[in-house]
Amino acid sequence: MEGRIARLEGAYEQISDRLNGIDARLTGLEHTIDTRFAQVDQRFTWLTGVVIGTWITTILTILFHH
Repeated sequence: MEGRIARLEGAYEQISDRLNGIDARLTGLEHTIDTRFAQVDQRFTWLTGVVIGTWITTILTILFHH
């Protein structure tokens, strides 16, 4: 009986180790994705600023053209 319990404990320990490894990989992947989204957000902000600046410049050029 003790041998079976020890065997089950060993199996549970292996499962726990594997799940911890998967958890660590998922945490790394989550960090990578968060970093990429932050870069996309920053680029979108810059792009929006450039587009709005271009529109304003164009409108002012049309309005004040003599």
